[in-house]
Amino acid sequence: MIRKILIICVLLFFACANSHKPKLTNIDILEFYDNLDSNDIIILDVRTSQERASGYINNSTHIDYYDDLFLEKVNLLNKETPIYIYCKIGGRSIKVAKKISELGFKNIYNLEGGFLKWSTNNLPFEFESEMKLDNLPQKYSKAHIDSLISLNNNTLIYISTKWCAPCREMNPIVESLEDEFSDHLKIINIDLDNNNFIKEMYKISTIPLFVLYRNDKEIWRKNGIIAFSDVADKL
Repeated sequence: MIRKILIICVLLFFACANSHKPKLTNIDILEFYDNLDSNDIIILDVRTSQERASGYINNSTHIDYYDDLFLEKVNLLNKETPIYIYCKIGGRSIKVAKKISELGFKNIYNLEGGFLKWSTNNLPFEFESEMKLDNLPQKYSKAHIDSLISLNNNTLIYISTKWCAPCREMNPIVESLEDEFSDHLKIINIDLDNNNFIKEMYKISTIPLFVLYRNDKEIWRKNGIIAFSDVADKL
């Protein structure tokens, strides 16, 4: 009886251990295109900026594999969302897939063949456009941010980066908010890469991050994709 109990305990231990392991899958990048029917994914481009200049898969997040802060940046992505990784042909992407398996991502996919196979098969891709939010690269200090918040009745802190695809998706929303509520809403666009202290200040786990203040008091915050109405309703 004791032997049976020990065997059951061992089996349960390994079953639990395996259940916490991230699922790492290799798929051909053309197969990925054929089944690309969900927006609830992360597409991670780990090529260099020079490589990305020749084109990139639409809505992809760009973090250079050779960036010294590579893992720190990847760690800011939503770990609950399936992540699909590509490079030029597949060498770096499989290395990244294995590296980030310890960060807590649930489902990791290495896109074999990379962007070279994608582009040579005439699949759609985009080129970088100029960023419209001109003040994103600005450097702040905590005192500067605190003073801006205290000087305005309504202040929206928008924390993003240039490499984050959801951030790029949110930029037009932020610009619309600036146009619509310019008379009574101050929007502070903060580039996390240029203001690293912000990560600790707001306990940031994922980006983009929105924090709304009214009369110097935080009344609302939200990570990720938001609708125009999410902020408008608060005003």
